[in-house]
Amino acid sequence: MKVKLGIDCLIDSDKLRKERIGLLTNSSGVNGDLKINVDLMLNGGFNIVKLFGPEHGISGAAADGVSVDNAVDPKYEIPIYSLFGDVIRPTEEMLSGIDAFIYDIQDVGLRFYTYLYSLVYSMEECSKRGIEVVVLDRPDPLSSKIVGPTIKKRLDSIVGGYGLALRYGMTVGEVAKYFNKVFDIGADLTVVPMENYEKYMYYDETGHLWSTPSPNIPSLEHAILYSGFCLFEGTNLSMGRGTVHPFKYIGAPWIDSAPLYKELKEHDHPGVSFRERSFIPGAFKLHDQPCNGLEFYVTDRNAIKPLELALDIIATLMKLWPEKFDWDVHYHGTSIPLNKMWDGRYHFDLIMGDEHYRERLLEGATAAELSGLWKDEQREFENLVKEFRIY
Repeated sequence: MKVKLGIDCLIDSDKLRKERIGLLTNSSGVNGDLKINVDLMLNGGFNIVKLFGPEHGISGAAADGVSVDNAVDPKYEIPIYSLFGDVIRPTEEMLSGIDAFIYDIQDVGLRFYTYLYSLVYSMEECSKRGIEVVVLDRPDPLSSKIVGPTIKKRLDSIVGGYGLALRYGMTVGEVAKYFNKVFDIGADLTVVPMENYEKYMYYDETGHLWSTPSPNIPSLEHAILYSGFCLFEGTNLSMGRGTVHPFKYIGAPWIDSAPLYKELKEHDHPGVSFRERSFIPGAFKLHDQPCNGLEFYVTDRNAIKPLELALDIIATLMKLWPEKFDWDVHYHGTSIPLNKMWDGRYHFDLIMGDEHYRERLLEGATAAELSGLWKDEQREFENLVKEFRIY
């Protein structure tokens, strides 16, 4: 039976029709019939007075990390406020005249996806002003499976924070409940739950078509690989941004695909096939430079371990090309001093959640050794979030 999304459950209810609404959404905010939430709500008698957009803008079209300006909706002439530009938190002015702040965006279930932080920052600001926060729930496309280390407070940023596991296995409504209690936000929070949803579902089991949540996650397969391959954002490799297959390709001009393929094949990773691949990124890191590397295919999503796979690829690159491999110096489009983030933190550490993994890789550790480091944290997080489960 097809899952009924939170937006459809809201439309079928009598809730919030008398409230002045601020809506944080983007192009993924469609209902089960692919109709846009703004159209549905306004035609259904909801009073949307302000719109808000996360990274990539409310249209979902802006490039990764690019600052987005405020605008006006051309169809309805409603002001649109960017939460990924001059500010990343809604201001007093932005929130004035709002009774309820609604969040309706499709997430991908991974800690480094920035939409979650637009949500939690908005929850914090609404709590200060007594504004109700309403989350229209949507599936976690990667199911309820939890994988990876939890992020340490010292590494909090807009690409990771609030103690989340790397793959946190919760719907956005469940994560909102976690934020609100564990971090004592105190927001007047309402989650509009889905119907017919089972927590073990992957997105293609919900009965819904994939509505691309951001420019570089065009399918569920890409999202699965992204759960590990986002680590390459913290290296001097291309991870396929600017090609037709972001996070399925990895490579660099200095790589020889043949020995990399041979070495990685010996690790015998389950649930994945790969081949040698050359490509030229049309944008982003290493744009217009011929890159050699590999292309990956998910053959068994229940068996694949993208995080361990990515760590073993990095370890192999360090072994084969120790003079060429490096940690990335590129962060959201800004050039920064070699090996440093804008505030002295490595981008790889911000994604991984702990400096220890990069340090151990430098010492020659393998993924099998590194994965043992997060097992206790993973179990603790699984126990912590049980009380926030809705499904």
